[in-house]
Amino acid sequence: MSHSKTTGLLAPLMGFARSRVSPAAPRVRIAGLLAVLAFAVNAPAAGPFALERQPILMIGASLENGSPPFNDQLLAPFGGAAVNAGSYLSLGDALTVLGIFVVNEAQSGATSFDRDFCGPDTCAPFGWQGFGVQFQKALARVGGENASYLWIGLGNDCLTSIAVGAPWGAPPFGACSLSEVNVYIDRVITVAEQAKSAGLTPILPLYPSYDDLDLPLLQQQTGLPYVAGEQEYNFIASTWERRLSRELDDVIILDVWKRFEHLGDGLHPTPRTSLVAASTVALAIRRLERRRR
Repeated sequence: MSHSKTTGLLAPLMGFARSRVSPAAPRVRIAGLLAVLAFAVNAPAAGPFALERQPILMIGASLENGSPPFNDQLLAPFGGAAVNAGSYLSLGDALTVLGIFVVNEAQSGATSFDRDFCGPDTCAPFGWQGFGVQFQKALARVGGENASYLWIGLGNDCLTSIAVGAPWGAPPFGACSLSEVNVYIDRVITVAEQAKSAGLTPILPLYPSYDDLDLPLLQQQTGLPYVAGEQEYNFIASTWERRLSRELDDVIILDVWKRFEHLGDGLHPTPRTSLVAASTVALAIRRLERRRR
């Protein structure tokens, strides 16, 4: 399929991706916050912590990385447009602002599984890599050994009609069933277990509160026929928390998105939100390493 033909087929979605939340999004005053967070994260300790000498490996979706992937032909979902046209501080970015090394293989728009970029009637011959592939790429970046932690973010699985990985116009895509939600979480648990086998400690977040997001706004802005409602979203979030807590040992599960503030699109965090989340991750690692000494 040619680039021009693909663009025509998916023009509505790609037009949305190139738009920004606002013509001139206000800058958040974060200098004082940065000073406090940097002091807390880099406080003196006895001996070097892993954060001071090794990167955190990172996989996930747009909360971790605001850019979708290009293929070798320079084709990408949404024309390659980043979240808020690049005026966005993801969690991966925020960790580096705090002076922490990050190997970030997350992809904006990704799900836990590999999938093509699909519109209502057709799919393009490019798309996203799932969490398993992202993890293998991140591990290769560090030679399989220069890391101690893997962050596994939230996938777009079951959130919108574009996350299904197939044309979603007919029959219309709706809410995921219990088995589909469980398959999503199965994939995440599999990657976490692979990370543990490689000598890494997985770190996973809880979902933000539905009330802190604005998914109806997201649906209004995108025009997608399905975006998870409150009941569907809370079902995914509660199943995620329950299964990870019961089925995974020797992992860190963090409520990093508590008091989540979105930047005006209903879904993505403000710079302050990302910085607070990054500091929560860093401090949790420091506490863990102190206990291990």
